[in-house]
Amino acid sequence: GQDNGKHYLSKKKKRANLFFFCYNRFMNFTKDLLNWYKQNKRTLVFRDDHDPYKIWISEVMAQQTQIATMLPYYERWIERFPNVEDVANASIDEILKMWEGLGYYRRARNLHKGAQYVVEHFNGELPKEKKDLMTIPGIGDYTASAIASIAFEKPEIPVDGNVKRVMARYMNYQENVNTRAAHKLFEDFLKNEMIQNKAMPSQFGQALMELGALVCTKHQTKCEQCPLQKACLAYQNGTVDQLPIKPKAKKVPSYKKSVLLYIKDKQILVSNDDRDGLMKGLLRLPQIDGHSRRKDVYRLKHQFSHLIWDIRVYPIDTIPDFDFDVFLIPIESLDDISMVTAHRKILKHLLKE
Repeated sequence: GQDNGKHYLSKKKKRANLFFFCYNRFMNFTKDLLNWYKQNKRTLVFRDDHDPYKIWISEVMAQQTQIATMLPYYERWIERFPNVEDVANASIDEILKMWEGLGYYRRARNLHKGAQYVVEHFNGELPKEKKDLMTIPGIGDYTASAIASIAFEKPEIPVDGNVKRVMARYMNYQENVNTRAAHKLFEDFLKNEMIQNKAMPSQFGQALMELGALVCTKHQTKCEQCPLQKACLAYQNGTVDQLPIKPKAKKVPSYKKSVLLYIKDKQILVSNDDRDGLMKGLLRLPQIDGHSRRKDVYRLKHQFSHLIWDIRVYPIDTIPDFDFDVFLIPIESLDDISMVTAHRKILKHLLKE
């Protein structure tokens, strides 16, 4: 152990050695973590609620979305859909409308399917065991672990991006953290820590995620505030800024798009064309590929997780012969429909003018 753990961390085949090295050397991990959490955790509306349904909604909304952004959506959602049956009985149009602006609409559609599955197979009650939770559409390993541990105090570890970052730095893990091997290493170590120290799973898991969100962050890491600093191998080796290791992201392609704006007699032309597979079920303005040489009235670059729309907006006086369905709706009804976020931004700008 004279090299601060480098020997143990250099090869995957010595994963077991690393586990016991860290476990035996740093016995205060759980105590230090939970003491920090007790003093520093944020007050969040869903944090101390052990209702599995509410935990499910909050965890799905928080995926790829900042907490500050999702909180108003969460509160409106719970007010409109207080339980699983309410989600299952709602129309998909209403579900998508409630979700509008959060992005990644597949999450909303999976919640709808998942709620219907829970009503049909579990009498409207989310099951307690992780293996049963994972049979529900849209619920994977992380969400199942979060629900099982926070709602039912099951000894499961929700390993999200925050937890991977904390553990990669704590162990000075020099491999890709997005592999099953890394997931199992972190999960095994943390589960043993939690069980050996008789920690409450709900507190232990949330403390890890909170540490990653507030202290062990992607950028400007606050090591001086970290309860695990003295035992952190990345801190000792000066590799905090180099971890975690992930495959390089592929360059996101950009596609030129033209939005055609037709307004007449207080009505606006819209389309339900979703042949591109994006945001199915949401309305949009008529949009075609490419840019025109005509003068545009507005430009917008809208980034998805895997592509960019480079949009230019052109007003039109007549309705072209599109190869997709279009129809007129009253402008005053725009707030009542579900529309893709990029086109909602366009309308918010242009109609305001």
